[in-house]
Amino acid sequence: MTLQSEDILSGLLEWVRIDTPTGDVAGISRLVDLIESQLTPLGAEIERITGRDGMGDHLIARFTGGDGPGVLVTSHIDTVCAPGTVEIKRDGDRQYGPGIADMKGGGYLALCAMRDIIESGETLAGPVTLIYNSDEEIGSPTSHALIQAEARKHGAALIPEPARGDEAITFRKGRAKYTLDFDGVESHAGSAFADGRSAILQLARTIRRIEEMTDLETETTVNVGRVRGGTEPNVVAGHAACDLDVRFADDDLGHEIERQLGALQSDDPDVSIRLSGEIEKPCLARTPETLAMFARATEINEALGAPMIETRSGGGSDGNFTCAAGVPTLDGLGAIGNNWHSPQEHILVSPLARRMALLRGLILTYAGERPTGDTK
Repeated sequence: MTLQSEDILSGLLEWVRIDTPTGDVAGISRLVDLIESQLTPLGAEIERITGRDGMGDHLIARFTGGDGPGVLVTSHIDTVCAPGTVEIKRDGDRQYGPGIADMKGGGYLALCAMRDIIESGETLAGPVTLIYNSDEEIGSPTSHALIQAEARKHGAALIPEPARGDEAITFRKGRAKYTLDFDGVESHAGSAFADGRSAILQLARTIRRIEEMTDLETETTVNVGRVRGGTEPNVVAGHAACDLDVRFADDDLGHEIERQLGALQSDDPDVSIRLSGEIEKPCLARTPETLAMFARATEINEALGAPMIETRSGGGSDGNFTCAAGVPTLDGLGAIGNNWHSPQEHILVSPLARRMALLRGLILTYAGERPTGDTK
């Protein structure tokens, strides 16, 4: 391990000082410029994909290698908090900053791992591809197709999302987003109340049915997170809507919830219900191949002097997409920290070199071999 944690932090802070909330095309462009300038001297073949639909650019860096199956490392550079709301400061071993954990820390560790491999003269047994996308925090609408296409060219995928300790994530829930629109009949609430058909009333009745779809035993949750409707207090509401977040631990359960939502019927024949939305991310499955990758991560980390813990997450990542593409995926390999998506977002500085070395070892392993499911 040639890089020290403080050296890694110094370079990472260059990334963190460039604010890149999702949709900030200018800020994202500046960071992509910087990443490109750091990857090009390492001999990477760079492909820059111009942003669309209000999103920033995506960057793909390809390193050639031997005849091995190759490995994909995909990171996102967009962040959540508004510029200026997360102070960049140091407090002992904690370094605070916007997106420093989620997930500029992991993205920079991936770059450092490749730089260390190239500069040390290591031979890549297969190709290595790094992706830096700019829209993961809203579900990767303009990048998930390219992530899956690149994943299918490789034998394994590594996702350096943040961790809360020396751990790796072997399972993530799937996620879906939906909107239900209710269309009724507007009328004056005083002089023509009986002529109206309240969309808000039907929404309220329907919410009770939606809440009953949650099943904590199967880890299926259906959350009505936002409601809206009506125009004025003296008008029977002609329209109302609600937005739903669905999480599921099995893809079949996710499809079943979608079927139930699509089958919702109005109590009033004059009020209609329309469903829009889709399953945004399938589950990141805990497969034998993923467990073999975790076993290899455990070997590497123990050689670095730390145990490795297997964890799972209710939140999604781009690892859900690589897994859905049929590619063995190990997630949660980024910087150790906490409180992402908040003004207290931070990483721990001292483990940075160890986490970089973990990524380095996994890249070298899976550039040359495909996970088999054999953990022995």
